[in-house]
Amino acid sequence: LGALRLRVVAADEAELKGPVKYDVKKAFGAIARISLAPKDALTPRQQTFLEDFTRRYNAKTQGSKRSAQENRSQLSDPRVVTGFRPLLKELIYPLVVNRSKGSQLWDVDGNQYLDALNGFGSVMFGHAPDFITQAVHRQVDDGYELGPMHPLAGEVAKLVCEFTGADRAALCNTGSEAVMGALRIARTVTGRSTVAIFAGSYHGIFDEVLVRGTKSLRTVPAAPGIMAGAVQDVLVLDYGTPETLEILRSRADSLAAIMVEPVQSRRPDFQPREFLHQLRDLTQKSGSVYIFDEVITGFRMHPGGAQAVFGVQADVATYGKVVGGGMPIGVIAGKRPFMDALDGGHWQFGDDSVPTVGVTYFAGTFVRHPLALAAAKAALEHMKAAGPELQRSVSAKADKLASTLNAFFDEVGAPLRIKHFGSLWKTFVTADISHGDLLFCLLRDKGIHIWDGFPCFFTTAHSEADLQRLITAFQDSVTELQDAGFLPGTARQTQAPAPVAFDSNQPPVPGARLGRDPQGNPAWFVPHPTVPGKFVKLSETR
Repeated sequence: LGALRLRVVAADEAELKGPVKYDVKKAFGAIARISLAPKDALTPRQQTFLEDFTRRYNAKTQGSKRSAQENRSQLSDPRVVTGFRPLLKELIYPLVVNRSKGSQLWDVDGNQYLDALNGFGSVMFGHAPDFITQAVHRQVDDGYELGPMHPLAGEVAKLVCEFTGADRAALCNTGSEAVMGALRIARTVTGRSTVAIFAGSYHGIFDEVLVRGTKSLRTVPAAPGIMAGAVQDVLVLDYGTPETLEILRSRADSLAAIMVEPVQSRRPDFQPREFLHQLRDLTQKSGSVYIFDEVITGFRMHPGGAQAVFGVQADVATYGKVVGGGMPIGVIAGKRPFMDALDGGHWQFGDDSVPTVGVTYFAGTFVRHPLALAAAKAALEHMKAAGPELQRSVSAKADKLASTLNAFFDEVGAPLRIKHFGSLWKTFVTADISHGDLLFCLLRDKGIHIWDGFPCFFTTAHSEADLQRLITAFQDSVTELQDAGFLPGTARQTQAPAPVAFDSNQPPVPGARLGRDPQGNPAWFVPHPTVPGKFVKLSETR
């Protein structure tokens, strides 16, 4: 046992030395995932399917692909390269969208998509809902000055406190800023340094939360460019385990805060109610600040967020996404003794009262931006009028999606699972297979805006027809991948579609040219994806 401990410590020490190097196998959060591993050997059936699909998809989304190539020299953006591997190189580009409304998106080629990503959770009412756009337009007309205090700031803060049960609220630009401010508050109030967080949680993009834990309870940066010294006051533990509770109890008196993502967006099926209550009890006894990161769960799962769902009141909570109504915003809300650290606490005119609490630094040029405040007020008032049924009805869509698709996956033996919490859902590949990412390519081809590895969300704008369209797209995509040998299992037998009459006046995709195939039959041809000036036949029955 002693030798094992020495090996663990030695491995951890090796990881702590020198700069962090990029490793796609340890890719953290939304970092670009780039694999340069050699192409996998494909069977002839797989190769034919992939070539045909690539030609079809490239022709359908040629404007998006062209945009990625033309802008690559100037635009540095991880979204354009994430998911790269040599086998799928010709498919690695994001859809370029120039219009949205409700549950739908339209790309630069005129293709229409059902949005499953929905702004990574920031879209709750569909894209460009009238009540939000009208509020923002009114504010544009009135002006969007920066610097002066705006009357909407107090109105939004009061609404946030009403929803969440917090005493006070502070406004900023993003969820990452809110989390950063919450940690600073905790250290200011407690005078302690160490913050405990949990493996698998996502708390934003600043250095201190882009970390991984080690078996010897050391903390290492999770991405290149983050220095080891920047993360040594963070303790990373497994989420929801008895062993973690014991470690926290042994160190409780030295912790400034324990911060949770109550239901981790990358693990939505794990909902540790008892653990969250145990942490509440522990922090109350130790004087540590209990922080709920509700940037994703806040206002989406319940008007009062995950705290209301699990019956736990945190000391401080962070919000973003839904509360902004589609505009960038971050919110810190919490109990008075903690929030007072931002402005010195309560005082009033006409007497000898003064700010009595020592303050920490919290500021920003675009904090309290009038356009974001206008959208936030409209979103909060809309949710207040609708009541909890708004969240319940949206969550019911994810319930139906998960139950229907999981039954289908079981029926056909596909190693896939939909896991969800409220209206958040995520697709998991449950076996070690090489080409699971192709599923998301096929879904995009079938008009679903979705990315591999990211959680998805329902909104109030998603109709029953939208839900059925999503289910059908999944079922058809899985069937195609099983038929082509990319997914194990037995494809569901479907009735062959009726032959499509050839229409020489209607190109099946933009840019298709009319010609004849080697047998002399009329056919549509599209530009070859990699050979300039060459055209290839596009199947009419795709």
